[in-house]
Amino acid sequence: MARRDFVGIYKPRRAVNGGSVLQLKLGSQRDCMFLELAPQIRAMDDSKPYDWDESRITVKLGPTDIGKLLALLNGMLPLADDPKMPDLELFHKNSKGNKIIKIKKQDRGYYVKVSSKELDKQVSVAIPVAWDEAELLRVALNRGYEIILGW
Repeated sequence: MARRDFVGIYKPRRAVNGGSVLQLKLGSQRDCMFLELAPQIRAMDDSKPYDWDESRITVKLGPTDIGKLLALLNGMLPLADDPKMPDLELFHKNSKGNKIIKIKKQDRGYYVKVSSKELDKQVSVAIPVAWDEAELLRVALNRGYEIILGW
């Protein structure tokens, strides 16, 4: 059986706008994970329905980020009192700009929104994640942690 170093959640729409994809990948050096999101820009019968070239957002997740995501998915983060405040917000800044991951718990799972502002280019991609899909992400994050830590 072939080894896969990523999991994906695909939310296509019949209408060209509104769909999106989320992928969680293990880094090639097996020392981090990458969260990637891309919006749907074409119909699903097209060979390239998602915009991986121009609108993809990639965020490098280190052990601390993974721990925070797992805390949320395992129900260990206290819910915010303010309903407008996300359950989890991760902020990454580098020399090119910044990226923000916001995850809000909802009745049917989670709502994930990632925004990027780099070199005067702003992109934002959002995707709903159902409970079963959140479990897939939780398992992948746990396994990624084990690999990164060398366990």
